[in-house]
Amino acid sequence: MVNFVYPEEMYLFVESIRPFEVREVGSSKWLEVHEMILRLSQQAALELTQNREEEVKEFLISRDKLRVLIHEAYCVTLWKTRVLPHLLEIDPNPQATFLIYTVLYHEAALVALLDVCLYHPSGCETLQESVLDLIDYCAQAVSQVIGLVSMGYHENETKLDVDEAVLTELERQKRDFIYKIGLRCISVLNYIADNVTLFHLSAARRLLVTHDIPWLMVDVLCFRPWQRKTSKGIQKFIEEKWTNVDDVTKIVKPEAQAWFCVRQLLLNAQIMDNYAFNEARCKQLAKLLGLMHETLLDQLPPLIELKVFLSRMTLSGTTAKSQPLLLEDIPQIQEDLLKDVEESGGFYQIAQDQDAVFLSKNKENICALATRLSKAYGTDLLCELEQNLDDLKVGEEKDAEAGGDGDDADHTCATCQAKARKKCAGCKKVHYCTRDCQLKDWPQHKVVCLKN
Repeated sequence: MVNFVYPEEMYLFVESIRPFEVREVGSSKWLEVHEMILRLSQQAALELTQNREEEVKEFLISRDKLRVLIHEAYCVTLWKTRVLPHLLEIDPNPQATFLIYTVLYHEAALVALLDVCLYHPSGCETLQESVLDLIDYCAQAVSQVIGLVSMGYHENETKLDVDEAVLTELERQKRDFIYKIGLRCISVLNYIADNVTLFHLSAARRLLVTHDIPWLMVDVLCFRPWQRKTSKGIQKFIEEKWTNVDDVTKIVKPEAQAWFCVRQLLLNAQIMDNYAFNEARCKQLAKLLGLMHETLLDQLPPLIELKVFLSRMTLSGTTAKSQPLLLEDIPQIQEDLLKDVEESGGFYQIAQDQDAVFLSKNKENICALATRLSKAYGTDLLCELEQNLDDLKVGEEKDAEAGGDGDDADHTCATCQAKARKKCAGCKKVHYCTRDCQLKDWPQHKVVCLKN
């Protein structure tokens, strides 16, 4: 059985997760924890895909590590937005950018773990006051996705706001991660909305007043960041990648999560008493009625109740409600991180201190770091897992169509002509008997594969 983290390693990995400061990002100890978080994230995704017992989630919740994950997500965000620009001022064309990419990927892995854990009410219960920081983080992340889409990020090449050719590879990576993290945060906000009664009143106020999440979700549903037009047709973002779809009306996970988030908030009488339906809010929420077609309601029947609520709202008009005096908690994680930055001399000083780490020109150090990170990312294991899943799907399809055993051994290897079961994960057309044969054939095959 394929595993990224074995049971005997799980406790050590989870216990090793600790909060870092902005000045420590990229250090040797930070990289050690990054490798563990990366493998835990991969293992958690694997457990979900194969319907296994969710051991990663249980360990993270039982050891009270979710607040640490939120802290680390904020830490990377501050580094990405406040330190990285200074580093690129020092050297606009760094010799190696994979360590910067690693930091960006670290944030995505953290949010993926939070997404898995907060699906369960037991995960939400452990957040306590850190839920305020998480709401702020997710609202900002979703807003950034809307900003990207409004500039044409998810449309085809002719509709981009800037010439994609002039963007550096690093800039493209940053935008891709902003997009993926933002879609994940839609799910996280839905889980918080679904369990809002578990938190202090400040959480509900932050959702409805500070960030007005219902308004934000209407924008998300109108912009539809999970769908784009390409020269190949309509694509939707499914399982972390763009996929061509024949049925455009079929709902994908981020879309369903956005709808349910609106529903959980607007139909929760306990927290909506102080939400004033003024003219602007009524006009914004009324946009949803135009999106609630029969196909949507057939796929998501709980939205029928939301449609009735919105219809009544448009008929009854605005309602003015007084805002009660409320002592509100203040998020602490970002404030504490900023305080440490000030004590360290500010973001520019941190960038200068990290110059030797992120902008190193020592080829030996760069190669050693690249080797270490390539092992951490486990590309061979990922290829094996993807191939196993592909083989399973092919077998199921053949069983369904022909009642056979799903054997795929009739194909021949493109390199040695032996019987082959595995196929190229890119084009899905060429078969190989072993990974070695695939690597030998890649220089010739890549030209055809990359065109598909």
